[in-house]
Amino acid sequence: MTININLNKLNDLELAVHSKLSEIIKENDQLKILEAADYCQVSSSKISKLVRKLGFESFKQYKQFLSGQPIIHEDRNISSELERLKDFIDNFDPTLVDEFITLFKKYNRIVLFGLGPSFICVEYFAYKLALVSGKNILVSQGEDHAQHLVDEDTLLIVFSVTGKFASFENLFNSVKAKGAESLLILEEYDNTSALKADHIFYLTQSAQSEKLLPYEKTRTVFFIFIEEILAKLLVERDS
Repeated sequence: MTININLNKLNDLELAVHSKLSEIIKENDQLKILEAADYCQVSSSKISKLVRKLGFESFKQYKQFLSGQPIIHEDRNISSELERLKDFIDNFDPTLVDEFITLFKKYNRIVLFGLGPSFICVEYFAYKLALVSGKNILVSQGEDHAQHLVDEDTLLIVFSVTGKFASFENLFNSVKAKGAESLLILEEYDNTSALKADHIFYLTQSAQSEKLLPYEKTRTVFFIFIEEILAKLLVERDS
């Protein structure tokens, strides 16, 4: 496999990182990406972006090139969903976690809402949130039930992969009328203005296969986001 290295594509920081890695990988071709990030004092996502910018498919290929080994094609039989999740992790935005926690702390009563498999996600989230906070955490998968649970000290959090399986407009309007605030957490980006929540978080810029119905789509991204929130709340609680 031929790879054309064009260092002109790199900015000053990337050039410095590449220079450092060029030296250390010659001595240690078993270097892990997290070790490389620590050595260069950058994030692992920065290393991944540098590698792709230079035309490599992976950090493994980058190491093979720098250590003078034959470059091996990656196994492209890997599922597209795994590739999508890897890209999500590599480019994860921790500010969403901070924004969630800031909003979460404003209210003593939290109502988590989801339909189908998303309801399973919110049940898990509710169980773990109750362990790390002193808040009143409730779950619902019925709009009428959710409307009865909210008051002016409530944050309603709705999880939905696409936001298109059901219209939440009536739910958002009714809880707003009762003084509650709403947060819609979507996995897939939607550039329409039809969503009426007070706050909307888009977790990815990607979409799962169009062949899948909403209830057939994975909820892995939700669980990753949930675990990052729980981890930060645990650190704050224990400190």
